[in-house]
Order: sequence, then structure tokens, then C-alpha cells
Amino acid sequence: MQEGTQSLMQMAKVSVAVDALRRESLPFISVLDDPTYGGVSASYAMQADVRIAVSPNSRIGFAGPQVILNTMCEQNQEKFDKECPADFQSATYVAAYGQLDMILENSQNLERVVGEVASLLTLRNKSITTSELPSEYVPTEEDMNAPFNYTRSRSINRPQTQDIISNIFQHFVELYGDGKVGRDKCIRGGIASFSVTPDSSPIPCVVIATYKGHTPKSMLESNYGMPSPHGYRTALRLMQLAERFHLPVVTLIDTVGAWPSFEAERDGQSEAIATNLTAMAGLKVPIVTILVGEGGSGGALGIGMGNRIGMISGGYFGVISPEGAASILGRYKNEVEKALQFPKDCQSLAIAQRIYAYQLKEIGIVDDIIWEKYNSTDESTESYTSFPVLGARLRHFIANSLSSLLTLNEEGLIADRYGKFRGMGVYDILSEEDRANRVKAALERANAGGVKKKEVTTATSTAASKIIQFIAQTSMNGDHSRYRKLAPSSCPLDAPQIHVPPGTSVGLVTAKSILDTQGPEALALWVRQQTKVLITDTTMRDAHQSLLATRVRTEDLVKGAHIANSVLATAFSLECWGGATFDVSMRFLDECPWKRLREIREACPNICLQMLVRGSNAVGYTSYPDNVVAEFIRLAAKNGMDIFRIFDCFNDVDSMKVSIDAVRAAGKVAEVCLCYTGNLLTSTIYDVEYYKDVAKRAVEAGAHLIGIKDMAGLLRPLEAEPLITAIRGVIPADMPIHFHTHATSSGSIATIMEMSRHGCDIIDVCTASMADGTSQPSMNTFVAMVEGGSRDTGLNYLDLETYDMYWAKVRDMYRPFESGMLSGSARVYEHQIPGGQYSNLIVQCQAMGLWHRWEEVLNAYRDSNRVLGDIIKVTPSSKCVGDLALYLVTRNLSADDLLDESKASTIDFPESVVGLMRGDLGFPHRGFPSVIEKAVLRGEQKRTIRAGLTLPPADLQQNLNNLITKWPDMNLTEEDGMSSLMYPKVFADYMKSLTNKGGDVIRYLPTPVYLYGMVPGQAFTASIPSSVLSSPSNPPNLINISNNDSQNVEVSVKLERITSLKNGSREFIFTVNGAKQVAVIKDTSNAFVFEGPMATAGNPKEIASPMPGAVEKVLVKAGQNVSAGDILVTISAMKMEVKVTAPQDGVVKELSVDVGTRVIEGALLVTLG
Repeated sequence: MQEGTQSLMQMAKVSVAVDALRRESLPFISVLDDPTYGGVSASYAMQADVRIAVSPNSRIGFAGPQVILNTMCEQNQEKFDKECPADFQSATYVAAYGQLDMILENSQNLERVVGEVASLLTLRNKSITTSELPSEYVPTEEDMNAPFNYTRSRSINRPQTQDIISNIFQHFVELYGDGKVGRDKCIRGGIASFSVTPDSSPIPCVVIATYKGHTPKSMLESNYGMPSPHGYRTALRLMQLAERFHLPVVTLIDTVGAWPSFEAERDGQSEAIATNLTAMAGLKVPIVTILVGEGGSGGALGIGMGNRIGMISGGYFGVISPEGAASILGRYKNEVEKALQFPKDCQSLAIAQRIYAYQLKEIGIVDDIIWEKYNSTDESTESYTSFPVLGARLRHFIANSLSSLLTLNEEGLIADRYGKFRGMGVYDILSEEDRANRVKAALERANAGGVKKKEVTTATSTAASKIIQFIAQTSMNGDHSRYRKLAPSSCPLDAPQIHVPPGTSVGLVTAKSILDTQGPEALALWVRQQTKVLITDTTMRDAHQSLLATRVRTEDLVKGAHIANSVLATAFSLECWGGATFDVSMRFLDECPWKRLREIREACPNICLQMLVRGSNAVGYTSYPDNVVAEFIRLAAKNGMDIFRIFDCFNDVDSMKVSIDAVRAAGKVAEVCLCYTGNLLTSTIYDVEYYKDVAKRAVEAGAHLIGIKDMAGLLRPLEAEPLITAIRGVIPADMPIHFHTHATSSGSIATIMEMSRHGCDIIDVCTASMADGTSQPSMNTFVAMVEGGSRDTGLNYLDLETYDMYWAKVRDMYRPFESGMLSGSARVYEHQIPGGQYSNLIVQCQAMGLWHRWEEVLNAYRDSNRVLGDIIKVTPSSKCVGDLALYLVTRNLSADDLLDESKASTIDFPESVVGLMRGDLGFPHRGFPSVIEKAVLRGEQKRTIRAGLTLPPADLQQNLNNLITKWPDMNLTEEDGMSSLMYPKVFADYMKSLTNKGGDVIRYLPTPVYLYGMVPGQAFTASIPSSVLSSPSNPPNLINISNNDSQNVEVSVKLERITSLKNGSREFIFTVNGAKQVAVIKDTSNAFVFEGPMATAGNPKEIASPMPGAVEKVLVKAGQNVSAGDILVTISAMKMEVKVTAPQDGVVKELSVDVGTRVIEGALLVTLG
């Protein structure tokens, strides 16, 4: 401050001095002590050829912490502390971002390290002598005749680049980072000396290599041999260092390819590689490249443009791996054929691609083959721990290469490189006449009856197709429109891509293989014979039902199934269907549940698929004729289901018998559940004897397995042993027990550990990123916790990370549907809300405007259960309790009001509660309290036998025929007929929705587009079956297609612009495969405001809506006589339906609503005269 601007100019003064040093090729090494700030760090400290920090804790930066605090944080210490990165401006932090070359633990080694670096940079020996390779190292016939096999390049025992550096270079000093912003895990390098023999003069050089690793940990630490842009920029910096000090460069390559990641693409992977290629083309020092193992495409070439290129015989170098080529070109009838043929195709394609050393030498890409040592049985005799023969051959190649290259001047080296790479390939130099003749001949051949090209052309009309109209409508008026900033900011624009880890089920004995080959009884016996505890993964059903309101789409489930098929091959089952997923897929996601099942089955052929069946309620909320339930089971089995978890909401085994029999008839697994509630150690209703009786009856009914379904996570660790002991005492010894729970209380991990310890055979868990809260316990945690014990699952929790990271990214897309439960709560032991209902109940509350009264809802749920007699709460009985709780809160009633005859007589109970009391769902083993039955039924007759016995069989074929007549263009199947029987109105609405939105094309939209719409500039590409695009249910077509057979068509959609508002509408301008489509969408994005009349409070002739929702049915008309209790209107909201009845006799004077009218609580529905 005292010297003013002159002090500032010291930065410029020292910079020209540094430049002078560089021009004279004199090394400049900076040593950064504590602290190094301001003009020092922004000039010569960071201008050095090599930057060394004397301690990990040395403070290094430009703007000091106090400057940042005073300016950017406005002296707010709390804000500064919150935003300050960990280890900020420490040497460790700076090095992690590529701005230091090395960090010393202390200053004691400083003199030695600086001396070593300076020595290497100033060593003037720039020539090398060579000699003949000693006879014991000369390649033998066995070495050169060993078959070429690209898979050898991946052997974990082969010498890798880091081993070669340690073996054949001396005094290697690693220099970190790209010098600017990044430090790569894979590409690393530094300066070293090289000599052919210990007694020969060393020559300094720069060594750059792609590291890989010999253990899972070291492979992870080197990013599995995949370089990032920071790695290529690190290599560039080292090559520039070599050029400055006239040092030859040796590059060692073993990489599957450049890192294929979002981060790498963000940071400029293409630019980094491209810059390196031009830099190597003009580098003024020799480059010697050795292809050590894998040579994956441009990722390898990014440091591989050597004047001389050698290749170790066990490696390969190509534009695409043989597996990648086979995946594109291979066509297989089934998985069995693929398993047998795919490896053979890979080997054949490896030869056809010419990726081996001898082939690459023939075409001039490789200059020399460095032979590995093999014995007479074609096995390598050396490993990375010791490879004297290969080491000698490598030294010989490097020495010979440098010996010739060091004789060339700078222009000669560049010319040598230019000639080498410009001369590659087979080509002719044509005259204009020759060129014209060849083009003419090629056109004649193409027109001489060749195979007709498949064509995909875009529709010429600019009118938007139905699916484009849907995207535009969602973008403009959707509840979570990204364009209107209603989507959570963290929700990604793009759906996550999947990486399926290599894996195979060939030869594995699994639950699926036993079931398919030997049947369900053999499967049960096999399970009991296992010492390990088996797992069921619920991620794809109950986990997302519990956490995300069942909203996860088929697109994301199928991708997850692909990964699960690899990483969970030894799991007992994958729960992926049934329960609420069936109706929600149609009701909220515009998807067919049956197609979902088939797609998951195709994606995951090697694991048993499991579903949830609600006994005589199938997957619905009411009872169905027995033939409907049996047919549903048959169709589920036909479409790929293996294990049927069957339960009844009151543990009535008779109500499960139809399902059990149907499952057995289909040759599948009947897992019969006892639903757990209360506390068996203290309950006088649900004690040990009660559960023993249910288990015994389940066995008698034909169960293959006994399931314990703890819907709310109420079973505590101390209850595990008495429950398991009791059940084991009444079931056959060869019958497995399967446990399902929820983590709502945070105690479930302890419970499943105890269940496993006391002999439970199968435990339900889910991937960690979808675990806990109202979901299941973490699979990753459970696997890790039992590892090494007698019940070790046999899985490695690290191997589950690919699956878990995928689901973590998937979960990000569904943030609006999160349960809202940020931590566990022991209060679940009081209110007993099932985990699968909890998130749906929250969504219902939010939709009905009750979120601010959530505490009241929890209390009402508890109290509703009490007045209903402390029933077992599981779908569909839990829905009835939830409907009643919501109704009480919206009407400002208490549960005790239901027991007051004068008040109860005026209450329009939700239809689900009426059906519950009537016996539509069956009966608790002790029945319902008479006082609540009387209040709800009001004299209506209740059932005395199971509902299915009183319902006439459904005419399945006639039902389907009626649907086909109604929707002739929808290609309806017997599965669709079953959907309509399960949910008549939901299915009808689903059909209308598909018709309006372009049919099944909607299934293939990326989830972020489906949920949040698009914003200008956003684009996506979807792979859609041509059969879907050409379906009559998709008029007008998204694109025109021709001659596409059954292949998928790539459809690229980009939202180019959203115009300004004109006449209440906006134009959404899209390009679809390059052609314009325009949707005109009315802007109705303003919040809903009810503008209809309100009922006058206290006037019995003005009938008010009891809750917010939509008018589902109007059952009367003006002038009609009605009696007290007659149903006038039905109101629905989020699956809850309430029938509004006449409070007295009268005549309908006026209707104020129609079907579909949105109403609020208190809105006038009907006026009586």
C-alpha cells in the first residue's frame, strides 16, 4: 500500500524475467510456503515449470479469506463459513484442482526434491546408445505363436503402465494436474531418466501414462483407466514442458477409452483430445508411444501420436471394442443363443476390425511388436509383480526408437510425424476424370437391384402431432412446469443414462433357475437349504410407492431392471408390480401396467419377478368375482410374473384361497402373508396365538412360502424371535419365511438383523438411494452389515453402487412426489400408517389444500383406526382409514363425532368407508364395533359371506368385445380387458387419455419431459418402436415412417421457441427430426379460482360440497323428487370418493354443477325446493 501502483507492477517485472528463463530453457522451480497470496501467487509462484508446496496445510491463493469475507460475503461470517469449501486454499485443495505439481509432508525433503527435479531438467545427455537384445530376451516361437486374444489386455495380472514406469525408468518424479483447474485420476506423468542398462548413461525424459489398477480399490482410484479432460490437459502441459527443455516424451497407453461421463463432456472432452492431437503433430521433441493393454479409440490416441509406436502383443487398439461392435451387429434369437454366440462373435469381430498388433503392423499403424513371454500352453509366464523379459524388450524398443529419433532436428521430427500419419490408409490420387468415372460406377451399382434402404421421413405438416401437443400443454400448464419454474431446481433436464456392469448368470444356480426348471416346491426347498440370507429388492415397487407416491415410470423402471439383472443376479426376487402400481400407471402416468410387466421381464430375465396381490381384491380396492381374480393371476403369470405375494387386509385366508389356487395352477410361487400390526408382546388382539393361527391356515390353503407383511414397520427387534419361533412351530420345516417391513421408525435395520439371526430366510430391502423413511431398509447397508457372518448374502455392497447411483439420479427426477418425511419417527407406533400409504396421503393432503393441517391428519388417522376397532391397516383397508381421516379434517369433525348418533346421521361418509362397514373387503376376525357399523350403514344390509361368493362370474370375452367396439383403433388385448374389470372408470379415462395424447408414444418420453415439459433450447431423442409410431392410436403421426419393419426409430425433438402471449395462447415451436411442428396452447397457468356459487351455511336446502375435488357423477336432474338419504352427487379427489346425499325429502330445484366441475369445500352443488 505504501509503494502503490509501483508495487503492483512488480508482477509484470518478474513475469518478463520468468519468460526470459523459459526462452533460455532454464528450469524455474517455485516453492510455495505458508502463506502464498496475492501478487506472488498470481505471478512467479504459479509461473514456474514445477510448483512445490512445502506442506499440505500451506495456504495458497489470490484473494485471501478476509477479502472474500468483506466483499462477497459482506462481512457475514456465518455466510462465509457456510459457503467456504472444505480445506479451502490449502495446498491439498489447490493440488486437487491441478495447480500444484507436488506437496511435501514437511520442508525436510525440500532440498533433495528440488535438486532431483533440477537435475532431470538440466541433464544434457541427449543421446543414447543401443545394443543387441541379449539372447535370453529374444522373442521365442512360443511367444510369437501365442494366439491373439483381446481379452488378455484386461487381465488383472498383466503389467500395466504404472508397473512399467517403476520397472524401466529411474528417478521418476510425478507432476500433478493440468496446471489450471483439474487433476485427473487416470492420466498421470512426470519427469524421469531412462537407460538401457544400469551402467549406461541415463537420458532425461517426460513420461505420460494412463493408470488403471490391479485391485478394485486401485481401479476405482484411477477411474478404471478412463481419462477426463483434465488428464489430457495434464498430458499437454507435460508435453509442453518436454518441449521447453528438449526432453523426449514416452507415452504408455492402457485405457478402455476417454471417460464417458457427464462431467467429462461438460469439461470439454472433445476439445481436450483435439488440442492434444494438434499439439503432438507439431511437437518439437521425439515421441515414443507404447500400447500396453487396451487402446480404446480416441481416448487412447489422445496421447498416442508417437514418432514410433510399439505395441505389446497382448494388447489391442481400435475405434470400438469387439463387445461394442458385436452389440451393434449381433442378432440373437434369445438370451441362450446370445450367451453362446456373443463371445465368439466378439473374437471374430476383433480379427475383422484389425485391432491386433500383427494386423496394425501390417497396415503401418504400429512400428514394432513387443512380445510378451508365453509358455508352450499359451499362458503368460510373467505378471505385474515380475516381468524381466518384457521389461528388457520394452527397454530395447524405447532405446532403439530414441536412438534414431534423437538424431533428427525439430523440423525433421515434425516431418517424420507428418509423413507417418499422412501416409496411413489405402487411397488413390485421382484425376478429375477418374473421380467422375468412379462416382458414376458407384451410382450404377447402387441402382442395380440392391437392398432398398429403410427410410424415415418427417411429416411435412407443421401441425403438431398429439404427443407434441401434450409436451407443449405440460410445458405451459402442467402442475410442475419447468418453463413456469414450478419444477424443483434440482430436477435434471435429462434422464440418467445407464451403465450395465459386466456380469453373467450363466452357470449360476439361482431362485429363478430353480423355479423355471424344477418348480415352486423345489424352489421352497432350495431356499431352506441356503445358509445365506436371501434378499428381495423392492426398489421397483414398494420403495417408490412409499417414497414417491408410486409415480416412477416404466421408462426408468426398465432401465433399472437392466442393471439389476447384472448386479442382483443372485437375489431371490425383484418386486416390481402389483399393489398401487397397477392403477397408478393408468391413472397418473398414461401407461399400461401389463406392458410395463412385459418390458421388465424382458430387461431382467434372470431374476424372479414378484408382485403384490390383495387376495380377493386382486390389485383393486374392492372385491371381484372369483373368475376375475383367477384370470388376473393367470394373465400375470403369462406376462412374466413368478412370485405372488398374496395377502388379505384382515388376514382372512379364505379370501386368499382363490388367488392361491390360481397361482398354483399357473405353476408359480404362492407366498401367503400374515399382515402384522400392533405389538405381539403387549397386544390383546394381535398376539402370538393369533399369528400362529393365521400361519397354520395359510399352510393348509396351499402356501409355498409364508410372508410376514409388516406394512408400517411396527415389528420391533425384541418381537422377532417370538414371532419366528411361533410360526416355525406350525409350518413345515421346508417352508421358507419371507419378511417385509418399512423403515418409518428408523428401527427397521435392527429388526431385519434380528429376523435374519433367528432364521428368517428372505428379507425385503431396497437400494440405499431409495431406502429408509417410509420405504424399506437399505440393501447396501444390510449386505455390508452381514458380510463375513454366517448369513452373509454373498453380495458385495460396492458392486451395488452402479445400481444405487442410477436410482439416486432417478429419484432426483421425482422430487415433487417425495413423501416429505425427512427423518424417521417413532410416532408410527401410534398412528400405524403403512409406509406405502404415507407418501400418497401427503400428496392427497397437498392436492386437497390440507398440507398445513398435516398434524391434524395424523391425529385423525389414529383416531379413525380407534373407532373402527383397531383394524389391520393395509391396502385396501388402510385407504378406508385414510379416507375417513381426510374427511374428518375437511369437515372439521372429530372421530368421536362419529359415535354421536345425532351428528353421525348428517355425515356423508366416504364410499370406501361405507363399503368397509358393509363387508365389501371382508371382516376383521373380531368384527367392527357395532356403534360405528350402525352410524355408517344406517340400516343398509351388510354381507355375511365373502363378497366374491355373491358376485356373478364376469363374462370376460364379452367385456373385451365391448371394449374393442368402443375403442377399435387401440389394439386391445385380454390384458386390457382385465384392466377394465379391475378399474372400469380409470381404464376408460386411460383410454381417452391415450387417444388424446397420441397413444403409447407417451411411454417413450424421457421422464423430465413427461413430468415437467420442456424449455426453449431443450432437446431429447427417444427410441420408439416403429409399430407404436404407425399405430392407428397415434394420429396424426409424430413422424412418417416407411419400410421400418419392427425396428426402433430415433425421434429427435427440440423445443425451439415459446412465443409471446397472443389472444390468451402461446405457440410452441418444435423441430421433430429436423421438421417444424407448431402447437398452439392456451395459457391457463393461473392458479385455479372457483367462480361458482357457494352454499349458504345453515340452509339445509342448499347442498354443499364436503371437500375440494371434482364432480364425478350427477345422479339427479332438475324437477326430480328425492328422499332423505338419496345420493345426489359424487365428489372425488385423489382416489377418495364421497357420495353427497339429500339431508331431507324434497324436489331438485337447481343443479349448480356438472360432471367434471372443479369445486371447493362449501361450493353449492344442488338446491332443493
